[in-house]
Amino acid sequence: MADQQVTNPKLIEAIEEMRKNFTPETQNVTINAALRSTFYVPAIIEKKKEIVANANNEVKFEEKPKARFLLIKKQNGEDSETYFPAFTDADELAKFKSTEPYQRVKMRFGDLAMLVEQVTTIKGFVINPMSHNLPFTREMLEGIKQVLIKRRNEQQAQESAANESASEE
Repeated sequence: MADQQVTNPKLIEAIEEMRKNFTPETQNVTINAALRSTFYVPAIIEKKKEIVANANNEVKFEEKPKARFLLIKKQNGEDSETYFPAFTDADELAKFKSTEPYQRVKMRFGDLAMLVEQVTTIKGFVINPMSHNLPFTREMLEGIKQVLIKRRNEQQAQESAANESASEE
């Protein structure tokens, strides 16, 4: 199976439209496009051999890959904030310069959000930091998560109400 290239033309179009005409509607279109997107994230994958014992206490060596994600720092007044960079396609990733050789890892929006949630020293992630520069901060991600949870709960309540009325007939 060939490696599927990551491209996000709808997201790029939404970002550009939002930048030209910033309204709650263009912002929502951009967020919804981002939620459905997969990104390239630069990471250094280290393969370490570890000794693993099975249920019969037989020991063998297994490769356990570990990812170390590259970060970018953005100045915010006197402070600098650290973000995971996320790229919409290979051309955008090519703009990223690093002294360390890295591999591109594919990650969905939700996986990036979970990573930000787990790494407390990170401010968020930024889409195409060398061009579109669209940050999703920890606070924004929490807000999006709460909206999605609320939407899911409302949908489940509607479905269970529909099921109850169908079973009463």
